[in-house]
Amino acid sequence: MRSIIGKYKFSAGQYRAMDKAGIIPTYLPKKAPDLMSRRFTIDEYMRMAEVGVLDSDDRVELIDGVIVEMAPIGRPHGNRVSRITSVFMEKAPADVQVYIGSTIRLNDQTGPDPDIALLTPQASFDAENIPRAEDILLIVEVSGSTLRSDRVSKALRYAQSGIPELWIFDLADGEIEVSRQPTPQGYADIRRYRPGDTLTIQALPEIRLTVDQLLA
Repeated sequence: MRSIIGKYKFSAGQYRAMDKAGIIPTYLPKKAPDLMSRRFTIDEYMRMAEVGVLDSDDRVELIDGVIVEMAPIGRPHGNRVSRITSVFMEKAPADVQVYIGSTIRLNDQTGPDPDIALLTPQASFDAENIPRAEDILLIVEVSGSTLRSDRVSKALRYAQSGIPELWIFDLADGEIEVSRQPTPQGYADIRRYRPGDTLTIQALPEIRLTVDQLLA
């Protein structure tokens, strides 16, 4: 996950595009700043991408109805995501989908973009339907400067949504934090794995991975 810079600031052109697409009420330039405090639904958020209000260059997530701007992905982070993705593509069953850096639906107002998610074989989605919590077997977050927020705010939201397992890659310490047993208060079972350790994915116990393999 990227660190949060702040609320996303829409341009006048983007406001007009949202008005034309029916995402917001009639566009009034002098009242546009009021929309900074408006809470959006995830359907409105996805509609912004469909009509071009937001594009792939906009590093944003929808958190509790607020569109927040994220810092760019650094090279160590990107390299690690690529490495983990390659291992999952090689080891996971063919019917398990490896979903990379794209939006998931935790509830009607929260749609984060985890670094990697493994989806159930039954998961199905199209342009109007993104993966939901029940479609997800595992979420992976690669954490550098975002370690604290990933462990606290992100992990709590994932647990409250019933995501069964979360792996947080601690780039600074070279360790993997594995969280399981989601509850409304957070994950009840949290363990750290270090070089030399072997771990499995709870939903796919036949897959055995080493920390060295994932952090190579």
